[in-house]
Amino acid sequence: MIEAKDIRAGYGDGADILTGISLSADRREIVTILGPNGCGKSTLLKTIAGYVRPRAGSITFGGTDVTAVPIHEKVRHHKVGYVPQTDNVFGTLTVAENILLGARQLAKAEKEKRFAALMDQYPALAGKKNRKASALSGGERQILSLARALIAGPEILLLDEPSAGLSPLMMHEVFDAIGAIRDSEGMCILMVEQNAFEALGIADRAYVLSLGQVAMTAKASDLLEDPAMRKLYLGGEVHAE
Repeated sequence: MIEAKDIRAGYGDGADILTGISLSADRREIVTILGPNGCGKSTLLKTIAGYVRPRAGSITFGGTDVTAVPIHEKVRHHKVGYVPQTDNVFGTLTVAENILLGARQLAKAEKEKRFAALMDQYPALAGKKNRKASALSGGERQILSLARALIAGPEILLLDEPSAGLSPLMMHEVFDAIGAIRDSEGMCILMVEQNAFEALGIADRAYVLSLGQVAMTAKASDLLEDPAMRKLYLGGEVHAE
């Protein structure tokens, strides 16, 4: 579904932040991108999304080359949903208005049908659909941002640190919602995340970045059990046997 090959990218005239990264993600799969601060995680996601144009390499969605396609075209024509890390809801708009912003290209009947389905899927939002988004908790705002991305019916969902700033309880709720999206919608989900243990708990596979390159990739369950991974990238201890 997503295939990135030999991606090199950076900002302006600066040095490459990504120095030849290859990555793939399939339907019905959550792939998480992990690594320390400054390793290039968000830059990689923004490059795949279309905010950053790669200096070299290629990106395809479902076999279609989208390397030079900007984010708004990917959302409109390539069934991509993107949820940024910050500023992902409009506080002065209601819950309903926020969600419907993601459905501007849909016909009225289809828009109403999908909105009703999302209200059934997320009853906590349904009970507050006429409230301003600024009145929601951090976890509710993150669920709202997911709902807005989902209303257009994407096949690919790109998430930039969905647990950022959330309490442990809210973080669990958001990750549960992401797992449910994969299971119910059969979506391809690519997620950048700092909370590695939580992300690996719902992911199918993971890529660990270091200094703009892929340092490790494996099934999420294997990485959770890898002592080198825990010590080098997850902050865990390696105990002698």
